[in-house]
Amino acid sequence: MNTRYIYLGLIGLSLLFVGLSCSKKREEAVLQPDFIQTSLSVSLAIDGGQEFELYIPDEDADVTYHWTLPDMLTMLDGQGTNRIRVMGDVEGGLIPVKSIGVTAERNGTKSYTRWLYREITILTPPPTLDGYRTKRYGTKTWMIENLNESGEDGELGWAYNNDPAKAAIYGRLYTWHEAMTGVSNAAASENPYTWGSSGTDDGGNPYTIDGTYANSYNIQIQGACPEGWHVPNMNDWYDLMVAIKQEYGVPGNTLSDVANSKEGYIIAWGRETGVVNAMNLTNWGVVGPYLKGSSPTSVGGLWQGGTTFNYGGNAVFPGGAYPLYNDKSSEIEFNILPSGRRTTVAVFNDEGLYSYHWVAYLGTANPNNPLRLTIGSGNANFSNGLHSPLEAFCLRCVANY
Repeated sequence: MNTRYIYLGLIGLSLLFVGLSCSKKREEAVLQPDFIQTSLSVSLAIDGGQEFELYIPDEDADVTYHWTLPDMLTMLDGQGTNRIRVMGDVEGGLIPVKSIGVTAERNGTKSYTRWLYREITILTPPPTLDGYRTKRYGTKTWMIENLNESGEDGELGWAYNNDPAKAAIYGRLYTWHEAMTGVSNAAASENPYTWGSSGTDDGGNPYTIDGTYANSYNIQIQGACPEGWHVPNMNDWYDLMVAIKQEYGVPGNTLSDVANSKEGYIIAWGRETGVVNAMNLTNWGVVGPYLKGSSPTSVGGLWQGGTTFNYGGNAVFPGGAYPLYNDKSSEIEFNILPSGRRTTVAVFNDEGLYSYHWVAYLGTANPNNPLRLTIGSGNANFSNGLHSPLEAFCLRCVANY
């Protein structure tokens, strides 16, 4: 009987020691680090030579963090900590998923590695364009002034009121057919970009002009633009608005936020919708004031009117004064000016009131009219519409990608 009790006691002690051992191992175990975060914008795109931070929110005591980096990144400082500073080593390239990782270690015990399951793009240097100011927004480089090219014969497009001094300010005005072909006084028969047409664009990509996201939104057509540049397409304009919001801290998480502060805009829909629908106050927020390149005439600028406009109000936006210009636009530098237009009957109008911009897009078979985007002097909208291809509007260009 005593032997049995002794035996049971020994088993109990053994179990106690095993339990204590397991407990000690559990105490020594190191948890896998939290998800890796970056100091970059949502686009996760950097220039070669750009510095940024990688970090994990947790910072456990007595833990050393070992970071793994691809050859395209150089560690500047922070190895061993939960936050490191790195720099892109190359100009142009893609850092693939699961190439940046971090492992936690305590007393010789290491955790599983936490990997970053996101790609980081290292951009090539943005192209420059002689005679024009350019700027990159997101991954795309835009002219930040309107095209002012008259072609080899001097007859491509028009200066507003046929005044060269106006062209020096606003650029020239081009019909849709001129914008898409680069041919002076181009007729519809000279423009191959009609509903249902297909081919390979100037970026080397197949297209079909059928109004769909898959086939039409990313078409790159040089037209009147310089070589290596194209008439902005649907994706270009939409991506511009997303990039400006991300990169310049434009406020607004909800329309209620915008309504309360009367600043900022939201991204109200996805890329598949693009700019088919207008970006108005009531669906996006205060858009236009961030794109303007001049203040109103009341404070010495080019846009006619005052610094605010009166909105009557709806269920979300209270009635009252809303801004027509935002100081952040001088930092954004997209520089839209009230360049006006030339109508189908050769009348110049709307200088100081509107800026009309062509989009490389046809939305319907009938009428076979292209899309234009418009900013006005009297509201915060970035409106749109299918318009006669014979009217002449200003033209921006985007570098091919």
